[in-house]
Amino acid sequence: MKHTLTPIIDLPQPEKPYLPPHDHRPIWEMTPAEFGEFQVTPLSKGADSVWIWERTTPGQAKSAAQVNWGMELGDGSRLTDTRHALRLEWAKKLMALITHAPVDGVAPTAGSMGRYHRAINWLLSWMAQRGMQTPNELDVDAYLEDLPRYISERADEDEITFTQVQLSLKIIPYLWSERRLLTKWGVPTLHQAPFREHGKNYYARILATKARGWIPPLPDEVVVPIFNNVAWWLGQPAEDVLALMKYVEDPLAGTEIEVMTGKHKGIRKLKAGYGGVARRRRNGRFFADFVFSILPGESKPWHAALDETKKDEKGPYAQIRLLFEAVRDACAMSIQGMSGMRISELMGIEAGFDAVSGLPRGVRIELSASGLYELFVIRTLLSKTEAGLPREMDWVLGARPKGSMDEPLPVRALRLLNRLHEPWQRHAPTPRLFLAMPGGVGLVIKNTGLAAMGTTKMRDSMKRFIARWVDLSGLPDESQHKIKDNDLIEWRESKGHVFKSHMLRKSWAQFMFAVDPSLMPAIQLQFHHLSMAMTDSGYIGSNLSLLSDMDSVATQARNLMILETVLGRNPLAGRMGEELEQATQKLAEQVKGLPTTDAYKEVVKFCEHAQLPIFFSPHGACMPMKTHEMRCQDEAGTSLLLRKQPNARTRQPSLCAGCGCFVLDARHADFWAARYLDNWLAYKRAERSGDVSGYKVIKERAEQAGKLLKKIGVKVVQLDGKIEMTLEAEHVPA
Repeated sequence: MKHTLTPIIDLPQPEKPYLPPHDHRPIWEMTPAEFGEFQVTPLSKGADSVWIWERTTPGQAKSAAQVNWGMELGDGSRLTDTRHALRLEWAKKLMALITHAPVDGVAPTAGSMGRYHRAINWLLSWMAQRGMQTPNELDVDAYLEDLPRYISERADEDEITFTQVQLSLKIIPYLWSERRLLTKWGVPTLHQAPFREHGKNYYARILATKARGWIPPLPDEVVVPIFNNVAWWLGQPAEDVLALMKYVEDPLAGTEIEVMTGKHKGIRKLKAGYGGVARRRRNGRFFADFVFSILPGESKPWHAALDETKKDEKGPYAQIRLLFEAVRDACAMSIQGMSGMRISELMGIEAGFDAVSGLPRGVRIELSASGLYELFVIRTLLSKTEAGLPREMDWVLGARPKGSMDEPLPVRALRLLNRLHEPWQRHAPTPRLFLAMPGGVGLVIKNTGLAAMGTTKMRDSMKRFIARWVDLSGLPDESQHKIKDNDLIEWRESKGHVFKSHMLRKSWAQFMFAVDPSLMPAIQLQFHHLSMAMTDSGYIGSNLSLLSDMDSVATQARNLMILETVLGRNPLAGRMGEELEQATQKLAEQVKGLPTTDAYKEVVKFCEHAQLPIFFSPHGACMPMKTHEMRCQDEAGTSLLLRKQPNARTRQPSLCAGCGCFVLDARHADFWAARYLDNWLAYKRAERSGDVSGYKVIKERAEQAGKLLKKIGVKVVQLDGKIEMTLEAEHVPA
């Protein structure tokens, strides 16, 4: 029998942490000088500004196996700065104990050091912000309470995840578990176990939910000029920029063209060359002849002529690239800001058009439940799900009344993006709509294969769009509805650099409640139709991501309403409004004189403790605390057990105004002012004609609107003046 030898295979061994021998005594007994020379890793000593471990995982980034003690903290300072000397000292001692003498005997792996780096950064940034130097000064309860706000301000992703919050809590348990050796080493630490009632993961889950609720929409003073600017770029300026793309396509290359001969000034036919010199010569003539459009109401072109004599960043190639990026970024912000999708889903949209419908790829038209609206829906790949696996998701891009031929702005944006990228799309190795343009002065030629654009580049480009094209220099110091003092200064001074793409999603939800009249008519119409169609269909309910954003913004709007009420800036109306004013009198005394940020935190605690539900509409809000008095549900005959929210089918202003769950404030003044004007004008005209029979309800509506407006501080006398002027203009005596 023939025997075969089984080859010996070297199986990979479990990764072992580096534990250098202690030459003479434990590290916690070392002097500062001795610890400075101590080899904390095979590559680093205690005094080094970066501790580096040997990477054992192939392909792992350097940052995953190191702790950089020169890390930048939340306020922009470095941990190695003199004022952080005490914080740096104990943080190094703690990490030395965790890696060399952990109480459980299990040292972390080299590949996990990057997480420890970020966790230390989270905690020390917060402690520095509060003026805390050593672990014994740390108020863990205050840290947990402040984390939702703190994380929302630092996060640059679309979502605040359980993992992110877990990271912010990672170091705290060590301040207790390593307390014995920390104390011996001269580091005063926590007085009691930090997570006594629940584990770290429990708090991470709770805080992740709360943190999402702290991410604010863009302030009205910022989002209005941004959206107006976005809509402007999607008009004729976009068409002009698309016309400029001919220089990239160079359609004359290889064709027969007529040229002037030098000697006899005659005309001769030649074949246009493909070379760079010939191409630049043609581009020069194209640039010189190109004229930008004159927009309605203007007397000169919206952009200066391209100057071929300039070869620097002001030359035609550089200018065209800036204009290309402006249209691309305006389209991206229109799609994300008017659909509510994440930036990752935005970057996943595919290029092309549907051969049958002619719509951009992935877009379809559906009828709303009532058949009154046509909904433009796009299906994309939802990259983040609870199970971690991607799945498809529908996003409503806009709506229009059935029979209308208008297209919502995001659909136009998709058409523009396809046309804008057409010179490169046929050669691109990716089906994605957004292509990454490499660095340089101009745009690359058409035969260059461009890869798909990443989310980080898109975020940065959106920030540049705001800095370049949106004028924020005239912003006041504070927004009208602030949750912290001087909230607009950072927007003004950074030229919008504090922008984060997920703010667009929150602004989308905010505009679902009410359309700001200072928006361009096109954007007002977009959100008005979208709001009506969303009410008329089930898309918000079926899209958990959108539902979460709507709930989050509604909660923030509720908190803001209560904050402004207790600060005396926002009188409430409606039966529930009167009860809220009485119920918050004690809270008003507590927050009196506090900075706005601290006052807001107290209000959030009050609202969460009271568990105040709220549902917004353009005419007011419903707080279904008294379900037996919900008039909309009475109309529908809904059982008391099922009255969790207002009935969208039967809910209407006259019914709400007398309901025990109804509350409104200054945000709803425009609706009731318009209602007051329309109904009084109708009644006055009927009165002039001598027949007011059948106008009793009209008069009651006008009087009802007037009472509510007076309660929230609107001067009805001024509205009466408008009524008189309108009647006089119609030659009808008031």
